[in-house]
Amino acid sequence: MEINERFYDDSAFLPIGSPMPPPSTAGLLLHKLGLTLADRDAQVAGIREWLKTNEPTPGLVRNLNRRGFGDVLTD
Repeated sequence: MEINERFYDDSAFLPIGSPMPPPSTAGLLLHKLGLTLADRDAQVAGIREWLKTNEPTPGLVRNLNRRGFGDVLTD
């Protein structure tokens, strides 16, 4: 028996025209910024720039700390 992936899709869909939720993990933030494959210095600079105009969620703060980006939160 083969597993049909459409029954196990964990994608979260939003109604058309609704704003995207804020990133909840460092990985999502880096993807949004186009920095997933960038070097660490570019990722840190991108996160710092994003934080100038955005308030991180508590979950994002925890995840940034776990991923080693906690120092950008104290700047």
